[in-house]
Amino acid sequence: MAVKPLDPVRKASVASGETFAARFEVSLAGEPTELVGRVVAAAAYAGGGKAVAPVRLVAAAGIGDPYRTVSYNDAVFGQAGDEIAIEGAGADLWGGTNEFGAVYRAGAYDDKTVAEVTVTSQDMTGGWARAGLVVRNDLGTQGSAGYVNLAVTPSNGCALSWDADGDGRFDSIELSGSFNAPVRLRLKWSGASYTGQASTDGVTWTTVGTATPGGAAAAQDVGVFMTAANGWTDGRGIATFDGFTVT
Repeated sequence: MAVKPLDPVRKASVASGETFAARFEVSLAGEPTELVGRVVAAAAYAGGGKAVAPVRLVAAAGIGDPYRTVSYNDAVFGQAGDEIAIEGAGADLWGGTNEFGAVYRAGAYDDKTVAEVTVTSQDMTGGWARAGLVVRNDLGTQGSAGYVNLAVTPSNGCALSWDADGDGRFDSIELSGSFNAPVRLRLKWSGASYTGQASTDGVTWTTVGTATPGGAAAAQDVGVFMTAANGWTDGRGIATFDGFTVT
């Protein structure tokens, strides 16, 4: 592993209430042994003081076929076998704000189709941070209709959200407050309805709710997504997924 500073890493003084930040580029010499790793970051100051904190990093290994990626939150993507990681920001995923990153299969979701994934981890970037399944007529186009997501959150359990009037904005939601990552999510499409379910063991399922989005096409894009959902700050987080299937 090689670490290269992208900004100055020293400052003569930092006043009370002031901050000092520096960016670093971390490069791997070969193939990553794990998709999400942990390094220790340290900052030292005059007098011998030192601050140390662990930092999680995603190996930006890219995504292979049959998947595509889309980012509305400055996301970074990695894949190792059936495991997928997304690191990104995002202010929210509601109303006129649709800031998320997704790994998806184009046109793979239609009536009678079931999508499933396990959200294996989710950073606590905000109480409404979301990670899970997302479908839309075209995930690559903001404002596309047929919009539904089933997600786990750090503080509000699982949420099923959808765009009822087809204007490309989430306006309806149902919640089940008893879940946190890791959790397996299932989204089933039947007729005009999409049923969202959650399970801690993949055997016993709890129905989160039923969505009726407006303007759904006969075939839709489907994928896994995350948003940090931390308001108008620049905080970033990581969500990891395993076992994404569309059947």
